[in-house]
Amino acid sequence: MSTSVKITVLVDTESFDENLAKEHGFSAWIDAGDRHILFDTGQIGGMLSNAQRLGIDLKQADTLVLSHGHFDHTGQIPQFLEQNDKAQIYCCYNLDITRYSCKIGTAPRSIGMPEASRQALASISPSRIHEVNTPRYLTPHIGITGPVPRTSRFEDTGGPFFLDDHRGVDDLIEDDQSMWFETDKGLLILLGCCHAGLVNTVEYIKQISGIDKVHGIIGGMHLVNADETRLQYTFDNMKRWKPDILIPCHCTGATPVARMIEAIGSDIVKWGCSGFTVEA
Repeated sequence: MSTSVKITVLVDTESFDENLAKEHGFSAWIDAGDRHILFDTGQIGGMLSNAQRLGIDLKQADTLVLSHGHFDHTGQIPQFLEQNDKAQIYCCYNLDITRYSCKIGTAPRSIGMPEASRQALASISPSRIHEVNTPRYLTPHIGITGPVPRTSRFEDTGGPFFLDDHRGVDDLIEDDQSMWFETDKGLLILLGCCHAGLVNTVEYIKQISGIDKVHGIIGGMHLVNADETRLQYTFDNMKRWKPDILIPCHCTGATPVARMIEAIGSDIVKWGCSGFTVEA
């Protein structure tokens, strides 16, 4: 037996529907049998307004999975917890550490979890918060990767990420994690930003699950700063996986998505956006 699943992008950097909000952030809603899972919370409220417009009741979530501790994925944790007092929360260690983006020529920018989100998590019962240090199944066919091994020499975190504001200590974003769903069509993989690297993540999920068929991948792939070598490496692996659908969202980058469409085909690659749904 496998699971049937529907994933709805609650908020994304793009929206092709004028009635749905967009923001620099990401959040998705998962319906899988009797499980209702919120994956990330976006940044500034688009998740809340879009959920209402899409008829999704956040109070029904039994689980909140946090992909990593950046502000654009954890910004609305307090608002979610105000509505939902039962959801179990799954995240990796170091989710709430201080972190920076330090681009050369610009001032350092704090990009960690907002203080209000830190306080909101600290205010609830510790029994609701589960630290994921190794791969974990929520159900027999729904999994969370936990930290992903970084084995590819072509993949990095995707940006100038540091643990201090003077570029002294690299932030490896070790708390980055993704989800997978084992369906009749194969693996359906959900990404936040995939700072661990898309190939690293997909190959790890294939190894954990024992399933080779990749039906689809949806979410942020963080290729926005990828060089030509990494892009070609990624596209070569995509061709090898032979997915039925690829839905790049959020931090993938407009140019990499255009290149992906050229390399893989517009019948397989579709721009992700607020309100986009995938079913398997």
